[in-house]
Formats: sequence, structure tokens, C-alpha cells
Amino acid sequence: MRPDATLTYPTYSADHIQGRDLVRHVVRAAIFCAFAVMVVMSWTRNINWDEFYFLSHVHANLDGRLDRPLQTVFVHGFGWLSWLSGHEVDQIAAARLAMMAFFAGTCFSLHRIAAALTDDAAADIAVLAFVTSGFAIAHGASFRADPMAAGLLMGATALMMTTRMGLVQTLVSALLCALALLVTVKSALYLPVFVGVLLWRWSDRGVVLRCLGAAVLAVVIAALLFVWHASTINVAEGADAGSNLSEAAKVTLGGSGFLPRWPEVSLWLMFSMGGVLLAVAGLCATTDNRLRAVFALFALPLLSVVIYRNAFPYFFPFAVPPLMIAVALGAYHLRGTLLFKLALVLMLASGIIQSQRAISEGNAAQRATIAEVRRIFPQPVSYLDQNGMLSSFERHGFFMSTWGIATYRAAGKPVIKDLIERHQPPLLLTNRAELHAAMRPEAADVRFLGLLPEDGATLRKSYVHHAGVIWIAGQDIILTDGSATAQMPFAGLYRLESAAPVSVDGVNASNGDVLALGASPIKIEGSKGAAVRLIWNTDADLYETQLPETGLYAGFWRL
Repeated sequence: MRPDATLTYPTYSADHIQGRDLVRHVVRAAIFCAFAVMVVMSWTRNINWDEFYFLSHVHANLDGRLDRPLQTVFVHGFGWLSWLSGHEVDQIAAARLAMMAFFAGTCFSLHRIAAALTDDAAADIAVLAFVTSGFAIAHGASFRADPMAAGLLMGATALMMTTRMGLVQTLVSALLCALALLVTVKSALYLPVFVGVLLWRWSDRGVVLRCLGAAVLAVVIAALLFVWHASTINVAEGADAGSNLSEAAKVTLGGSGFLPRWPEVSLWLMFSMGGVLLAVAGLCATTDNRLRAVFALFALPLLSVVIYRNAFPYFFPFAVPPLMIAVALGAYHLRGTLLFKLALVLMLASGIIQSQRAISEGNAAQRATIAEVRRIFPQPVSYLDQNGMLSSFERHGFFMSTWGIATYRAAGKPVIKDLIERHQPPLLLTNRAELHAAMRPEAADVRFLGLLPEDGATLRKSYVHHAGVIWIAGQDIILTDGSATAQMPFAGLYRLESAAPVSVDGVNASNGDVLALGASPIKIEGSKGAAVRLIWNTDADLYETQLPETGLYAGFWRL
């Protein structure tokens, strides 16, 4: 399966061979170090908000709360996370280790294809180029759909590219593609890759037919598994597969102009320059036009960034692997040249820089925040937040991604008051800029759209600050003239915090007293100018603790 019939193996001197062996040892050592860094970061690196959201689906399925079938089949493979520590950070760390297996599978498949086209040494370079490419070390094993889909799709690609596609390989390829499609519909972006595989194997019509058969079987398997999965879910209004798919296509494809994520694309190019140089050199060096066409098709998943709105950093380790096969071709043709050495240095430098930055983004604040919430609420309660940070608690409200916020703003309809009245959540986590700005309007960031004014006002009069992003149902009241009227967000037991005794609706109360209050207005009387707090009663003492109010999520790297 080598790309050029004219490709020859020149005779090298002993010194040259020794130098090649040294390079290969360095490359493999660098790959090993990258994997070691990623394993360590599984436990220490800052968790992105959508990783928490991903975990929340797993717990929602276990608790019978899952309400959307599209792209949630993965929950059946991660129920075991609930057997581990009750802390979400620990569960995501374990899930990241599982993602490492998919990442390793992607690398193995990439190496297998590249070695079939060139040789093992060049294939090693291709794997190094991928591992050190933009965002791979930071996001290649994050707890998302992307690492799973990449591993599954590259596995199927490797089978179709390098085997005779017997019965077992055909069945396995079909299953891998079906699972990838169920994990994320963006797997459809790999369709050009499979067209490239068919083009490469075109001279063997039997293999081509079996590959096509695997594709048909994959669609059938995916449909059957989806029907089974959907039958286990009580689908919420507007959360059916058709509605979700239509909305996703409208927002993510073509609705945001040309290169909607150009800062991420630019940074990826900077980090991936070594691999890009070898890939371009490989395409220029080959005389096989069919192979050039194959690699052009392999590049299309990445080139979707031209119109794809959601090309965030985690997208690149999903879209890049097929293109990295071309790196092996460049390494094969340019081995030992100055350009080859420059590309290798750029790869190693990129890996070191990205590792250092990724390691510096820790999760200590996230771990401490969740621990404090669980200390206050040892039993799950309903709550409001951006993304489902407390996976075993029942979250209410819309999903506050950039897409979700934009949709909410476009609708122009306040939603918070109704959520509080219907679900009575005693906990609010301001773990998104819009939520923080709603509670601290003086600190609002003009770069963010923000909640509707009515929703911001509702939150401010319904929750009081405890620590960091943790807000608890209640009100802070100042007795300006010795009296004031307050109204709790919903009925329940509230604890009084006051330096002096006060009267609440004619009942004398002192600091620490627990009062059963309704949702109707109440009159509080006491010393003129006194500060009074009524806060949802919890079994744990609400002693002062220091947690950060902002910066809980490190966010994505951008230029």
C-alpha cells in the first residue's frame, strides 16, 4: 500500500542509521511524555463547564431525569462513574482516563494507516504531530463526545484502509461508525474521509463493496440503538431528536459567517506548524494524484472550520487525525533534511509549551466549591446554574452555553421567576459570567450578553451570597427606619442572622432562630439601620469560607 511505485530504500551509512534510530527514540519518548502529562492532568486540570454537563447526563439517566435522546447514548457506558467518589471532580477524572483509551485508540489507528502508507518511523512522526498539535494535549482526552467519536471513527478508517474487510472487520467497522454517530452527529463530518478510503481502495472492488456494506449496516445499527435508547426516556417538550437536530444544524453550520472561530483556528495553526509543514511537503512530494485526492478528502473535517460555529479547541483533536496521515508522507520523503529537523523541533516545542500551560490550569477551586456545597447540602437539592456542575443534584433552567444564552435573549421572555416558583431551588451557583453579573451588576462585563433585566432582578431578591459562586435562597434586609418588608422566594424554613433581636410578623426572634415562612410579604421590625438576613435553613453551619467568585473555569485558549 505504499504511495509511490518509485519509492526506494537507499543504502545508509552506519552513522546515518544510528542518527535515524536516535530520532526515533526521541520521538517515541516525546509521545510517551505527552501521554504521561495527559494522565496526570486527568486528575489535576481545570474542568471545563461542558464536562460537568456531560457528567450530568449520566446521573440524570441513572435517576430517571434524562429528557433528551439525541447524543446521549453514551450515558449507558458511564453509569459506573456513580460507583466511585461522590465528588464530581473525581468522577470526571476517572472518565478522562477512559477518554485516554479513546485517544490512544486514535493514535494507534493513525499509526497503523500511516505505517501502511510509509513505514513505522514515519508513522511515529505522524503520531507525534497529532499529539503535539493544537489543543490535543489539553483537550484530546476531555470528558466529551469528541474523543470517543475520534477514536471510533479512526478505528473504522484504519480497518477499511489496511485490511481485506472480512466479515469480522466489516461488522466491527459498522459498529464503530454506528456508535460514533450516536455519540455525536458531528461524526457526519468524517463522511469525506470514508469517501477517501473508497477512492484509495477503488482498485479492489470487493473491498469497496464490503466497505459500502459496512456503511449501510452502520446506519441500521445506529437506528436500532437509537430507537431503543429513546424508548427509555421521557422526552421533554422541544427536546426530541428532530427539534434538536434542526436547531443544531441551523446554529452551527453556516449561520455565523466565514471562519466564525478564527481565533481558535489561528492558534491551532501556530501550535501545529511542524505537522502542517510536513503534511504540505508530503502532498507536494508525492506523484500519486489519487493519493493527493485522498488526502484532500482527509483534510475536509478540519476545513469545516470555515463555516462550523462550534470549532472550539476541543473540536480540533476530533477533526485533525485523518489529515495527520499526510505528515507521515512528508516525514518519509524529507527524512534527514533541514525542513524535517525544523518540523520536529516545532512539534517538540509546541508539546512543551502546551503541556506547561495546561498543567498550570488546576481544579482546586472547583473541588473546594463542590465540597462546600455538599457540606451544606449533604442530600441533593434542586438548584440553578449554567451547566449542571452538581451532577447528582437536579438542575433547572436552560443550558447556558453561548448558543443557549443567544437563543434565550432572542426570545426576550423572562424565565427565572417561573423556574423558582415551580421548582423552589434553594441553591444558585453563579458559575457563568451572566449569572455573576446578575448578582453583582456593578461587576458586569460588557463582552457578555447578560440575563434579561427582569431575570437579574428576580435572582437578586431571591438569593443571598454564601461563598464563591454559592448563593442560597433568602434575603438581606436593612431596617432603614426600624422596619422593612421582605418576601421569601418560596415557602420553607429560614434561619435568622441578626446582631440584635427582631420581630418577624409580630413574633420575636433572635440570631440563629429557624422560622417557618411563607412566600407572602412579611414585616420585620428592629433597631433602626440594623442588617438582617433570612437564609434557607441547612443542617450545616454557614461559617465564613474563602472561595473565588469568578474564574472557576479556566476557559478556552484564544489569540
